Parts: sequence; C-alpha cells; structure tokens
Amino acid sequence: MRNYRLFCLLLCLWNTNVGYGQIGFDVRIPRVADILNRVSNTTFDIIRGGVNFIGRAVDRVITTFGRVEDRLRALLEEFRGIILSGIPELNIPVLDPLHINKVDFDINHEAARLKGKAENLTIRHISKFKVDKERFTDLGQFRFKLDLNLTFPQIAVTGNYKVNGKVGRSFIIFGEGPFWLNLINLKLGTSTILKFTLPAKLRVEKLTINIKLGALQNHLDNLFNDDEVGDIINKVISKMAPEALDILWPEIKPSVEEQIKRYINRILENATIVNFAKRLFNVIV
Repeated sequence: MRNYRLFCLLLCLWNTNVGYGQIGFDVRIPRVADILNRVSNTTFDIIRGGVNFIGRAVDRVITTFGRVEDRLRALLEEFRGIILSGIPELNIPVLDPLHINKVDFDINHEAARLKGKAENLTIRHISKFKVDKERFTDLGQFRFKLDLNLTFPQIAVTGNYKVNGKVGRSFIIFGEGPFWLNLINLKLGTSTILKFTLPAKLRVEKLTINIKLGALQNHLDNLFNDDEVGDIINKVISKMAPEALDILWPEIKPSVEEQIKRYINRILENATIVNFAKRLFNVIV
C-alpha cells in the first residue's frame, strides 16, 4: 500500500511540474500591508520620536559623502544597525530576528490548491543583505529614479504550519507541525520614480519590484503523518520552489507593488522626512 501511495504521489507531482509554465494562478495570499503593519508601528515611531536620530544620520552621510549613491549605501548601513540593535531609547525593537505571529495563505491553481497558515514565525539574517547596485538618476522636472538591488545570502525561517489541499486532480496533501526554511541567495531588485512638488511634498510615482530565489532548503514535519512520503514532498518543494516563484511572482507583483507604494507614501507625508530626502538627494525645490 505504501509503495502504491508513493507511486501515485510521484505521478501527480510529475503531471504538475511547474516547468511547463502553466498559467492562470488565482492566488490569495495575505496582503503585504498586513505584514507591513506588523512593523509599521516601529517605522512611525522612528518618524515621530527619532527625527533627531535620522537628522544626525543624514548630516553624517551628507558631510562624509558627495555622491548620492555613496550616501544611500551609508544610510543602508545605518539601517542595518537599527535592524540588529533597535533603538532602545525610542523603544524600537530588534528586527533581526523578526517575529511574526501568523500568516494565512490560500493558493488556488489548476496544478495545486493549498490552504493553511504559518504561526510563531521567526525570520533571521535579514540584516545580512549585500548591496549589488544603487543608482540615482535625475529625470528632470524634479523627478528622480532610484534603482536598488540587494542580495540576501541566506534567510532562515522557523515556525509552525498547517496545510490542507490537493495536488493535481486527486492527490490530497495535509500536514501540521514545526517547519524550517532556508532561502538561499534571495535577490530583491527595486526601481522607484520619485516626484518632488512645491512646497515640500515627495511622492512615489512608480515602484517596480523583482524577486529571484537561488535555492530553497526546507523541512516540514508530519507531512501526511508519514516520514517517507514527507521526505519526498520536502525534496520536491525544495527542487521546485525557485521555478515556482518565477511563475507565481508576475501574478502577485502588481498588488504587492501597489501596497508597498501606498505604504511608502504614507511615510512621505511627514514634512521633516521630505526635507531630509531633499538634502540627501541635493534637490532644491
């Protein structure tokens, strides 16, 4: 019976190989804003209570560096420090590791239908990003383009999961328990067009985000309540994840970009932050 079950599993997985480029995802994932809101209080606490801290950092990088790109790289290093140590005097917590209570997911596709949740998540090594590219371009008429590419060599995620669903037409998949993931060489590329207007306003006009995953290491305990079958599924997930992300990302990309754009523009409603940006980018409006 076990051998027959394994054979059916492998057959279903073969028929749902993402390599054939199937389209038509109807993916319902948690809104990015729901995750951003988990750290938004921290962000706005920095704005409300940390204006002097930001001002000192901007003054320091402006005094030290002339090129905008060098200033951006220096500010990223300041941000890395905040992620690692927080700002105790402002009650800003450490964000690496980052803790998230719960994320729900609901994926509906002809190849797979999966619904479940991940809880008690701990995300490590966010601060260990590498800056691959930073470029600031003057587009004229107080419009500027900021390109920023980062690589995260390894992001480690641990927590608990619960999933129920179907792979292919008939193979039921289920499991519940602890899990871990290692995202290897996760590349994040962003291109942002900023617009300064009188008297002191700054808005993101357009935001483009691209993501590429080098590899995935993973283990979800208790898949099918069967160690042998669970090991096979874990290996399949690891093998298929980078290609699956390539197919999935274009489907959810517009929604993610719009949500993050709105979030950034909320921050830019603060006039002091806008003034800092003008000095940072050598903008005279």
